[in-house]
Amino acid sequence: MQGRIFAFIGLTLGVAGAISFVATGGPLSAAEPAAASLPTGSSPPAGAPHFVASLVRDLGHDDYHRRIRADEQLAKLGPTARAELEAAAKDPSPEVRLRAKELLRQLKIDDLWQAGKFEYSAESAAATAVLEAVSKQTGNHVLLGDQYGNFDDKPITAGYANGEFWPALDDICRRTGNRLRPHFDPREPGLVLSAGKPGRYPTAYSGPIRAQILSARRAFSEELDYEADRSEKTHTFQVNLQVMWEDRFRLTAYRSQAELVSAITDVGTSVAATQPATTGWNIAGGGARQLTMTLRLHPPATSARKLETLSLKWGLIAAGDMACLEIDDLAGTSPVYQDDVELRIETVENGPGQRCEVTLLVLREVMIKDPLEVFFQENDVELLDQAGVPYRKQAQSNSFDADGARIKLTYVGEGAESKPTKLKFHYPRVRSQRDVLITFRDVPLPNARPE
Repeated sequence: MQGRIFAFIGLTLGVAGAISFVATGGPLSAAEPAAASLPTGSSPPAGAPHFVASLVRDLGHDDYHRRIRADEQLAKLGPTARAELEAAAKDPSPEVRLRAKELLRQLKIDDLWQAGKFEYSAESAAATAVLEAVSKQTGNHVLLGDQYGNFDDKPITAGYANGEFWPALDDICRRTGNRLRPHFDPREPGLVLSAGKPGRYPTAYSGPIRAQILSARRAFSEELDYEADRSEKTHTFQVNLQVMWEDRFRLTAYRSQAELVSAITDVGTSVAATQPATTGWNIAGGGARQLTMTLRLHPPATSARKLETLSLKWGLIAAGDMACLEIDDLAGTSPVYQDDVELRIETVENGPGQRCEVTLLVLREVMIKDPLEVFFQENDVELLDQAGVPYRKQAQSNSFDADGARIKLTYVGEGAESKPTKLKFHYPRVRSQRDVLITFRDVPLPNARPE
């Protein structure tokens, strides 16, 4: 792997190998006035239509501090500056191009962690019409009814000016008498909404993540040891959670356990966790859209009726801005390049019947450090025949060695005449690691005492 860089990529830390833009104090050039400072997330000042354009020009200014301040101001503007930054990414100046591309990359990372947004307003609209708009605008799949239950298509008055996917779905379910769950077939993306009581689960949202508390369990037990002539009493408490995420959100790995940030009861006491925070990662399966976890806490006082707040921190790794590298010459031995990807087809072997085995060697300038298996989860490989029909993938094995990441795939063609003619390697242009904060409010507590 001569000349390749394998480094950790993180959301808040940036990409290894990229230029770090750090502001330092110093005088500005006296030739031109500097743009005024903006609070984070602010829009350009009223009456200044060329404000963003002037900041973009300053990305290539001769004065270093002027460049840094322009970079900072554009970062604060966020999506407001997207169009100008996309144009600046093609600027003749290498300095402007580099800084604009880095700012665009950060915007794409932020986009990963945003909730799916939509707008819809109507008087007495059928719930199916509202959900069609939700699905189309957010890029998520919503299935209405199945063999386990019909969908109750009641009319509702919808007024979602800046609706978010999960809160809107829960709101529609409450108003129409439906409930939601993931699709039972993990090969099919989407959620199923069917008739039935939606329940009164304490629910929290964090961007593309929805978490709900399924149950809270308080247990008392007593063990009498006759030999020692003593009684040992225990009192335990745990919360059982279910976490779901939008199917447009490409989750590749997650911490095996969420970490307790705080738990405050209505009598003002703080509750601590009985288990240490875990540092291990689990790989998210390609069809996974939900998981369950258990949070064990020290028992709150039985006088407490609820947890006013329960805040958790959950570490996730996600990928986005998917791109595709296509290879039409499957017999070629030379590597193919796109973005920071180097892809080489090592072997293509046709087996008995319509079986075909392919071995790929992949290198990227920036690789995930921990866990390494995320690299294989974030990519997808398609094999197509001469008619453009995809082969069915039967098996995949992965390994890292001194040459790079090696992927061995087994496919089966759909027809007797199928011949492999094209390979598509799908990969993310951005990856991101983030701790999402999930906060529940007003969580009822079991407070019965033993007799």
